[in-house]
Amino acid sequence: MPDVGFRFRAYTNSQTLRALKAQLRMACELYNTLRWADSYFYARDGKGLNQTQLRQLALDLRKQDGEYKQMHSQVAQNVADRFYEARERFFKGLARFPKERKPHRWYSLVYPQSGWKVLSVKIIRKNSREAREGHPKKLMKLSLSHV
Repeated sequence: MPDVGFRFRAYTNSQTLRALKAQLRMACELYNTLRWADSYFYARDGKGLNQTQLRQLALDLRKQDGEYKQMHSQVAQNVADRFYEARERFFKGLARFPKERKPHRWYSLVYPQSGWKVLSVKIIRKNSREAREGHPKKLMKLSLSHV
């Protein structure tokens, strides 16, 4: 099955925009907490956390803290996966050790695939090579009602 990539333009009201920014801030804090926990376990035991342990720690933090309860579990697990992949790139020598993230530099979240309403779809770049080959790019408008 081929991978499909979409470009989204999301229209929100001010309340939804505030909720999205708050979730970006929480995702950033969770990333920094996982980074600290991995460094702590490495200093204590001599080895860091694996991907499953990072995901479980993210879910446990989500259960314990009232702020993190607003975040979807899929978002928390994706934050753990992001840190794990960044650390693995460091171990392979492809990047430096993951640094602490700041909220204004955190740009994206992964949300559950259900519960979103597509308002409209329109084809963009009609004269591109992809369009001539039968795979035009599409722009979708989403309704973000379930944030």
